[in-house]
Amino acid sequence: MSRRKDGPRPAVIGIWSLRQDGAADRDDMLARNLAMIDRMVSQAADQGSRLDLAVLPECSFQSVENDRVETAAETLDGSIITAVAEKAKQHSIYATAPALLRKDGLVYNSVAILDRQGELVGVYEKAFPVMMADGSLEYGVTPGRHFPVFETDLGRIGVQICWDIAFDPGWQALADQDAELVLFLTNPAVPTALRGRAWRHGYYIAASTVHPLAMAVSPTGRVLGVISEDGGSTVVRVDLDYRVMHSNCMWEWTPQRASKYQGRINVEWDSDAHEYLVTSNDPDLPVRRFLDDEKLLTGRQRNARNTRLQDEARQGALAMPTPVERE
Repeated sequence: MSRRKDGPRPAVIGIWSLRQDGAADRDDMLARNLAMIDRMVSQAADQGSRLDLAVLPECSFQSVENDRVETAAETLDGSIITAVAEKAKQHSIYATAPALLRKDGLVYNSVAILDRQGELVGVYEKAFPVMMADGSLEYGVTPGRHFPVFETDLGRIGVQICWDIAFDPGWQALADQDAELVLFLTNPAVPTALRGRAWRHGYYIAASTVHPLAMAVSPTGRVLGVISEDGGSTVVRVDLDYRVMHSNCMWEWTPQRASKYQGRINVEWDSDAHEYLVTSNDPDLPVRRFLDDEKLLTGRQRNARNTRLQDEARQGALAMPTPVERE
């Protein structure tokens, strides 16, 4: 049973790229990031929209001195999360607050999600920190173990951080929980991998970065917005009530059947992905109801049914080789 809310859910998301080495100190870096939020609120207003969510880059306010994360770590009531919470409340937006957080004597590379009132929605702790030259994990960061999906008035939101991009479990766990949007806070964005993750798992990804590029990607892997210069920002408009349908999901679809939904349902073809992205303009006709009425399967549903048929035809599941360590 899907946990997604029915009905159009348009959202305006702000992303940016901002290097840390241009800041005089940690407080200056924090001030520059808060100013970027103000800028994106103005960018959305210039487009006749209202910003809903500001995505900040990974640990963009902190510097680790002498390779010791303890010197930069703070708690949930520390200066970074407090400042971002005030900004979120000021503009009535959701915002990410990336910080090295101290909990139970350990330090985690974390992202706090703050709501429109500046209240804490939840925290994600990076599951796959980078192995450094000294053999440590980011100079003493403890890996997280959970992949929460946060309920918001926009939709179901998950988070991944930087080197998480190289590992499958988190991205799959978010898809398994019906995440509709994944926020990716990172140093580099790894555009090829992001497009692949979005296409593979069928959710939007919004990535803000320390080093350009920053980008937003659709569930079919299409780039919606990109920032190629340091200090650049952009806002993108998406609708989180959507479904992805493979080309074979629509083999039975005809222009006659489509005509009665004109202006109410959008069926957008992506030739690169060979998929359709389906959204609705009508609150009385959410995408789920449209698909049920027309007896159409989403890509995930059709793949699941296809897999059952394949297993039956081969009289068993696939025979997979024993994994070996790859060079």
